[in-house]
Amino acid sequence: MKHFDPDHPAFVDVTVVEFAAHTAYLDPRTGTGYLITPRPESDVADPLTESGGQSLYDADRQAAFDHLAIEGWEPLLDEHGDIERAGWTTDDRLGLCLYCVPTAGEPSLEALSRALMALDIAAHLSTRSRHETNDQSRTD
Repeated sequence: MKHFDPDHPAFVDVTVVEFAAHTAYLDPRTGTGYLITPRPESDVADPLTESGGQSLYDADRQAAFDHLAIEGWEPLLDEHGDIERAGWTTDDRLGLCLYCVPTAGEPSLEALSRALMALDIAAHLSTRSRHETNDQSRTD
């Protein structure tokens, strides 16, 4: 029988933060998380400006990043300075990678694996989307 180690629990406690159009799924223990974006076809421009200004989703995304930054969360950037993609949800919404300083110290590979699996399930990420790169776009 395996004994319980409180420093290395066998469960992942995913924190969900909902914004107007975006949803963050976070695991503070390992410092990993996703920001799930809305489907772009339902976005609307700012009706109070002639040029349309910032769209609803752009404003909400910025508000989400600002709120998450206060809590220590940042977008994970790739080698080109773009936000790393986690993949696509089962209903074709893009997941962006987030990170913070882990609250439980440096996580093991096993803990990271469990956290990513729990985040994938909570955010409804498609397992096949993990193999897509930032340069590939959705065509199906």
